[in-house]
Amino acid sequence: MKEKKSVIAFLIITFMLSSIIYVIWIMGGEAATRSGISVLLMWCPAVATFIVCRKYYKKENLLGLNKCKLSFILTAIIVPMVYLGLSYGTYWLINKESFTGDLNIFSSVSSSYTNKLSHRSVVTVITLVIGIFTSIITATGEEIGWRGFLLPQLTKIWNVKVAVIVSGLIWALWHMPIMIAGLYLPGTPLWFKLPMFVIEVIAITVIMSVLRLKSKSVWPAILLHASHNYFDQAIFGTLTNSINKSYYVGETGIITVIVSILVAIITVMLFRKTMPDMSQSIYR
Repeated sequence: MKEKKSVIAFLIITFMLSSIIYVIWIMGGEAATRSGISVLLMWCPAVATFIVCRKYYKKENLLGLNKCKLSFILTAIIVPMVYLGLSYGTYWLINKESFTGDLNIFSSVSSSYTNKLSHRSVVTVITLVIGIFTSIITATGEEIGWRGFLLPQLTKIWNVKVAVIVSGLIWALWHMPIMIAGLYLPGTPLWFKLPMFVIEVIAITVIMSVLRLKSKSVWPAILLHASHNYFDQAIFGTLTNSINKSYYVGETGIITVIVSILVAIITVMLFRKTMPDMSQSIYR
C-alpha cells in the first residue's frame, strides 16, 4: 500500500534528518540554541515531505498549500490568543506579581547597544514584526510535514480520530530529545513536563487537524502553529516572570493544558456537523 510506504519513508527521513540536528544542538548546548539551529530542525519534516512526494507522488500535490476561506485563517490566528490569553490571564490573577508588563524583547541584545536607542518603541515594533514572520517561516517547515502530508496520509490508513491522535503523538515524540536534554522548555522536571507536553500537543493537534481537514488547506495549521509560538514565547511568556511559571502556563503548564483541552473540545463540537465522519477514513 503506497500510503503506508510513504508514511514510513516520511517518518524515517524526518527522524534521521532531525537526529543530525539533535546531536549538533545537544553538543553545542546553549550556544547552539542561540545560533538559531531550531530553524533547521523545524524544516526537517518539510524536507522529508519533498523527498517522499518526489518518489511516491510525482504528479500529485500533497503539500496542502491550497487557498482557503479567510474565516479559517482568522480562526487559526485568534484561537491561540484565546487559550493562551485565558491561561496566562488566569495565572496573573492568581499570582499578580508574575505579570511584568514588560515585553523585554531586548534580553538577547547587549545593554550597551540598547542604551543608545533613541526610539526604543520603534525598534520594539520592528522586532515584533520580525518575530511574526520568523514564527511563520519556522511553522511552515513543520506543518508542511505534519499536517500538510502526514495527517491526510494517516486518514487513508485509519479513521480520522485515530489519525489525529497518532499524528499528535508522533509530533510530541519528535520534540523529546531536546526536551530530555533540557534545551527546550526547561524549568520543570521530566516526570512533569513530558506528560503535560504530550497532552498539550495532542490538544493543539486536534484543533489544527480540524481546521486542516475542514479547510482542505495546510495554511490554517501553519498560522495557528505560528500564532501559538509567537504569543506564547514572544508575548505572554515575556510578560510573565515567575520561577514556577512552567508548572502553570505555557506548553507544560497545567492551566494552559486544561484550557487547550476545553478549546479543542469546543472546536470539534463547532465543526462536528461539517467534519468528515470521525470513524471513517477520508482522502480516498
